[in-house]
This record gives sequence, C-alpha cells and structure tokens, in this order.
Amino acid sequence: MSKVIEALQRTNLGTRQMLDDPYARFADLRANQPVSWATAKGLLQGKGGYLLTRHDDVMLIHSDDRFSTDVVKHSPAGKFILLLPPSLRMLAQTMVFKDDPDHKRLRTLVHKAFTPKLVSTMAADIVKIAEQLADELAAEREADLVHAYAVRLPLTVIATMLGVADSDRDMFHVLVERMGNQQSNMARQYLTARKLGKLFEELIEDSRLHPDERLISELVRANEGGDRLSHRELVSMVFLLLLAGHDTTANLIGSSVLTLIEHPDELDLLRARPELLESTAIEELLRFTSPVADGAARFALEDLEIRGVPIPRGSQLLGSITSANRDEAVFDDPDALDLTRKPNRHLAFAFGIHYCLGHQLARLEGRIALQTLLERFPNWELAAPRESLHYKPTISLRGLTKLPTRMY
Repeated sequence: MSKVIEALQRTNLGTRQMLDDPYARFADLRANQPVSWATAKGLLQGKGGYLLTRHDDVMLIHSDDRFSTDVVKHSPAGKFILLLPPSLRMLAQTMVFKDDPDHKRLRTLVHKAFTPKLVSTMAADIVKIAEQLADELAAEREADLVHAYAVRLPLTVIATMLGVADSDRDMFHVLVERMGNQQSNMARQYLTARKLGKLFEELIEDSRLHPDERLISELVRANEGGDRLSHRELVSMVFLLLLAGHDTTANLIGSSVLTLIEHPDELDLLRARPELLESTAIEELLRFTSPVADGAARFALEDLEIRGVPIPRGSQLLGSITSANRDEAVFDDPDALDLTRKPNRHLAFAFGIHYCLGHQLARLEGRIALQTLLERFPNWELAAPRESLHYKPTISLRGLTKLPTRMY
C-alpha cells in the first residue's frame, strides 16, 4: 500500500455506527479529508478504495468518462465473476456495470419499454395495493411497517408489472426477499437466483406467445434500428428492474415514516399541506433518507488527481450519496428536514448516464404510500425504543430492518 494511502483517514463503512448514524463521520471527512480511504464488503474488492464525500466529487465520478463501472473488466474480482454460475454472473453484467457504448445501447432499448406512460398507468394499481395493505395495518394494534407495508407495496407493484400470476405471488415474494439478503451464503444465493431466473424465463416465453401491455412484453418488443434485447439480456434486465426497484423504494417508505415521526412539526405540515408530496416533500425525503447509500464503485481509467490526492489508474473509488446529500456547500442547514426545500440538488437517484431508470416509479410509489398512510391514520407512533431500530447490514442500500409502529 502506497504512502499516500497510508496517510489517509480510514473508514469501515460496514460498522454498526456507519450503518445507523454515519452523518457526523461524513461531516468530518467532508471538512477535513474529502478524499479518504474506505473498506466496504460487497462494494469495494481487495483492500478497499478511495472514498469521496463531497457532492461535487460524487457527481464527478458519476459523469466523467475517466471512470468506469465495469466490474468484470476492472475489478480485482473480475476473473472470479466470470467463474460464477450464469444466474449470478448475469447480475454483474447488467447495464449498471456497463460503460458506453454498451450501456447506451441497453438503456435505449429499455427506455422504449419502461416509459413514463407505462409508469403512469400503474397509479391506480399502486393506490389499490396501498389501500389493501393499509386495511391490514388498521386491523392490527401494532405492526412492523417495514415488512407489512414498505416492502410489500413495491414488491406487489413489480409483480403486477411483470405479470406474475396470483398463484406465484407468495413464492415470488419469498425469493425476492432471499435474494436481497446479503447475509445469505453463495449456495443459497445461487439457488434463489436460479429459481427466480426460471420464473422470469417462463414469463418472457409467455410474453412472446401471448403479448400484452405489461413490462416484459414491452421489453420483448423494444426495437432500435432492428436491434433487440437478446434472451439473456431480457432475463438480466428483469433481474435488474426487480432488485434495483423494490428494495430502494421500500427503504424510502420505511425511512420516511421514521423521519416524519421524529419530526412532528414537518409531519403536521404535511398533513396540512398534502400537496407538498407532489412537489418538494418527496424530494426532501429522498435527500434526507438516501435510500441508496453509495453508487456502484468506479474504477479510474487513467492516473488522475482529486482534491490533491493522486489516484492511480485502476484504483477503486466510491462516492457516498449519503454524504453528498448532506453537503453544507450545496444544502442550507443540511441536517434539518425541510419539506419545502427548493432547489434540492440531491443525488438519491445518482447522476449522469447511470441516473436511476426507475426514478419516476419510485417517486410515484413513495408519494402514494405516504399519502395513503396520511389519509388513513391520524396518529403515527413508534412501538419500540428508538435505540432498538437498526439499518440493514448492506453498504450500497440504506433501509431499516424493522419499524414497529402503532398507526390509528
């Protein structure tokens, strides 16, 4: 390890402190060492990588073509990825981990299917799903809002969009929950991915034989100058839309409810002015909770320098979205929740060519989920001590493991 790296402050992003309450540490790094060194199991391979904590620097690695997301080509684990079973290997070969022109090709084709019009047609379904789940909450004296509502809503929405049969919904939910559990061993992850892959292949084949207006049929039909998604690319894309879509939205819903309970004045404001959810409120909750904690690791394609720190070619870099969204240089009083904040240059959906494809759906689900709870329940209370609440032991995403609440 070079003397430059040895001189940098070090942060293990996987500690309980950094998972549950990282803000003081990030503030110190932004002020004193905006380029530091971090270890992050699952995101940074080998001995770690450079951690960027300022808003401008996170934007830089998301938009500058001197940085790559291609883990197969540039990660220390790249050769190992190629040895994984196909059902796991394809997860590392989605467009999230592609550079242009491969990324642009895939995104263009998917945009033909995953359109704003398609998302808008889901609004009525999302309202119906939210109301059904709220009915179940109302029947319980208290419930874990994460699993009873925040997770089930986007999972049911994506199952509906994909055309998963009612008889397969329970199995689908179980498999997706297992797939998102980063504590599972490799063998269990492989079996889960294989079962999901088989289900997706059946859905794709059915869509070829019986096309409809659902998402998979649109993906099958997507055509750009005669170019189409291959069968393997279709399966990979469905995996991506599923895994990137449901967990992040669940995190937004659960963390937003906790945040509003902890800020009763802002909750009262939202009750008095629910129209804020259509404009500034959902953006502020995205900034404040940062459902995606870190973007995918980047790899330097040439020797360069950031904030005076030399970054050798091939180095790994990680941009902290959680930290960028609290940057004092960009946001006034960044640790305060302000549901009327405007402008709001948050990076909750990343930036640049990898800007989240599902941002419109996530916003729609988040708005409807919170609006439904506001309309149905005048009182929101924690049903467990605040110190008992923890965030998931995952580095890339940030969401509560549970949220016991009383809503009445």
